[in-house]
Formats: sequence, C-alpha cells, structure tokens
Amino acid sequence: MRCWCGPASCGLCCRCLPQINESTGTRFMYTLFLVIGFVVASLMLSPQLEQAFIDNVPGFNETCVQLMAGENCSKLTGYKAVYRLCLGMVAFHFVLCLLTICVDSSSYCRGGIHNGYWFWKILFFIGCLVASFFMPHTYRLYWMYVGMVGGVIFIIFQLILLVDFCHSWHAKWVGTKSGHKSTCGRCGTLLFAVIFYLASVAAAFLLFWNYTTWEGCLHNKIFIGVNTSLCIILSAITIVPGVARFNPNTGILQASVITFYVMYLTWTALSSEPPEDIVELENTVKVFYSKQVDKKKSVKDMPINMDGLDDMRNIHSLSITNGTQCRPMPTFDHMEMISAYAGLLIMLVVAIYSSLQTSIASHRLGVRRTRAAVSERYECCCCCRVTGKTNHSEKGGQRVNYNEAEATTYNYAFFHFVFCLASLYVMMQLTNWYRPEESDLNTFGLNWAAVWVKMGSSWACVVIYILTLFRPKFCPGRDLAFRRNEEIQVDGEGDAMRRETTI
Repeated sequence: MRCWCGPASCGLCCRCLPQINESTGTRFMYTLFLVIGFVVASLMLSPQLEQAFIDNVPGFNETCVQLMAGENCSKLTGYKAVYRLCLGMVAFHFVLCLLTICVDSSSYCRGGIHNGYWFWKILFFIGCLVASFFMPHTYRLYWMYVGMVGGVIFIIFQLILLVDFCHSWHAKWVGTKSGHKSTCGRCGTLLFAVIFYLASVAAAFLLFWNYTTWEGCLHNKIFIGVNTSLCIILSAITIVPGVARFNPNTGILQASVITFYVMYLTWTALSSEPPEDIVELENTVKVFYSKQVDKKKSVKDMPINMDGLDDMRNIHSLSITNGTQCRPMPTFDHMEMISAYAGLLIMLVVAIYSSLQTSIASHRLGVRRTRAAVSERYECCCCCRVTGKTNHSEKGGQRVNYNEAEATTYNYAFFHFVFCLASLYVMMQLTNWYRPEESDLNTFGLNWAAVWVKMGSSWACVVIYILTLFRPKFCPGRDLAFRRNEEIQVDGEGDAMRRETTI
C-alpha cells in the first residue's frame, strides 16, 4: 500500500531476490511504461491484427461505431492513432517533469511523487492516453513537426554522448595523475584504433560490393563516397599537429571510433532503402521502349512485332535486376518482414538504453545536481520532508535500498524530459518521420525518410566531433581536453572535498 498508494519505492514480492536500489526500481517502472506504449503503438500499425479482429470478432464494426471509434475502429489504427498515443505518453512525462523540478532528494514530497504512488500514476498514464484520442485530427501536422524536433534533439544527445565517450576513453587510458601521457595507454589506443580502422575499411568495401553496381545505383555510390571522404577528412584533421593546441586530448582512437560509427550508420541507411516498385519500373520500361521506336511511326499504327516485345521483356527484367542489385538479394521468403520486426526490436532497445544512459550522464550535457546537506534543503519553500524512509518490506518481499534519501543519483526532471524526447523519437520512427501515410509495421525501416535521417545523423556526428577538436568545451559543462586528475582541495569552511574531474 505504501508503494502503490504512498511515496515508498517499489520492490518485487519475492524475498529471495537481491536488494534493489530505489533509483533502479523507479527507472525500471518508467521503462515499463515506455515499453507498453511502444507495443500498443506498434500493434496499431499492424494490418494483420486489424484484419484478424474484423474477420474473427462478431459485431466488431458495430461495437467500434457505438464507441465512436470509427468504422472498424479506424481511429485506433494507423499513424494518426500512433500520433495520439504518443501525445499521451509525452503529456504524462511532461507533467512529471514539471512536478520534479529542483528535487534533490527522494525525501522530498515531490521526490515521493517520482518514486511512489504507482497506482495513481498508472491511472494518470491511462487517462493521458485516453484523453489524447480526443485531439482534433487537424493538429496532426503541427504535432508531426513537434515530433521531428524532439526526435532530432534525442539523436543529437546520443551523438554528443558518443563523442564524449570517445574523448573520455582516450583521456582515461592516456592520462595519469602527474599530468603526463602514459606510454602503455598510448599503445593500447593505437591497437584499438587499428582494429576500428580495419573494420571500417572492410565495411566500406562490403558496402560498395553489396549496394552498388558498375553501371547503376548512383545514389548509393554518392552516399558511400561522401561518408568515406568525411571519415578520411576527420582522420586527417585529428593527426594534424596544430590541432593539439586547441585540444591536447586529440588522438587517433577517437577518430577511429567515429569512423566506424559513421560506416555503421551508412550501412543502416542503405539497408533502409525500400525495394523498387514494380509498377514504376514497368512505366519506366514503357517510356524507354517508346523512345526507341521510329519517330516517324506512331505507336498506335505500328504492327505488332514479337521481336520488339521480347526486347521489352528483356529490358524489363534487366531493370528489375538493376533495381534489386542496389541491395543484397533476399536469401529466404519473408526476409523483409523478419528484418522489419528485428529492426523494430533493435530500435526499442536503443531507445530505452539511450534514454537511461542520457539521464544518468546528464552532467555531461550541462545538467547538474546539487548535493547540499539534507537539513539545508528543507529550509526552502514548501519542500516538506517525507519521514519514515525505512525499508517497508521487512516482513517479506524484495528489500529496497533508499540510496537517494540524501541526494539523487540522477536529475528527476531531466529524466522525464529525456523520456518525452524518447516518446517523440519512437513516434517518428514508427510513422516514417515526414511520410506518415506510408507507415506499415511489415515494412518498418524501409523508407526514404529513415535513409535521410540516418545519413543526416552520420553527418551530424562528424560535425560534432570536429567541433570538439577545436572547442573542447563544446559539450555544456564539459571540457573534453586532456587534464590531469585534480588533487583534494579544501573549501572555504575547511571541509575536505574532492572536486570531480571534467573528463
């Protein structure tokens, strides 16, 4: 009761389970909300599920009409339904984001709102989802623009954290307490740099082999060529001696990791290209064949020539072959559908991991947490303290460690803000970004919108990395230049305090 209707944090019912931290259990619950919303949104785009309801549920259409959900529950399917559902998810986290601003401890009343009251939050979550379906459909265009902005911000956060990870890895291996560079660390970074570069070269070769032909696939050649050139440019800039004056932490390790990641994004972009439309190919073939006919004769008056028809069939088959050769041929039946569902699962895992990692590493994006004494925090306005933060499951169930009773391990408000962005990112991925009318779960990820988003992400990653070479403080609150570990310093009151390094 204290967990579901009160401010206590939740644990599972089994006593034999290991102790769980308050922060871990809370983030698991919010992740579960995101997964549930994602699954429901995916089912709304599944044409097989809709058809199964129509065929097997008696009176399905009548029930939908009585519930004002449209004929065959059309308001609960398609990209418009996904828009409304994700609007409810964003509203849920946005309200919690406003309620948890400046919460530095779970002992706050508002800290209890974040960690407890799960029964009421489930009702509020369901209420937000239901209320979102009353949004007028005329606002879907504006909501699409909001989703695009939020999805792009979410991607940029991940790119900044990736570049930050590369610089931090290099600084950790090369840096020492004395401020000098470690020889063993430099050898280790060179070894991993060689591995990443060899993998990148192999990836570029395989991309040219599988996604291009000698005479066609010009767009794929441009994509691969541009990204390969960008990787060469950023590697050349990294090894230029003058760059070390701006950022002493520059190294070939960072360039190799970014190069490998850019090649990975290039592969995902090329694999997201939709298969050629047979109807368009036939029209193209007819136009091509008509141009080869003698201009002095009209096609209408031309006698039937079997040789010409054979030539047309050959051209038709050649065009289809060239179209499919821009991507590897399917090795078995329903490969595209299986790839779509696999991509759907991978997207969910990436979205969850990125959301949790971004909230944990919020200090790397300039979001700081105050670690003042507990007695000082409750002197400010209406920040009443929740008493009795002892373990509530002494008589059974999983023990909960209240590790945030003194100070939070992550910023609550920023956590919910990131989950708002994650909901928008999931929404845009499911609805093909700027082409929502083409949304179909069976062809998830096979659209030109996904191609351009992934290619744009690769270019943005290169730009962010080059900016950190010349401006080490490009990340808010972070200095990505090499710095030696700082000694223990004493503050004005005489208390010993270790200042955290910025690396």
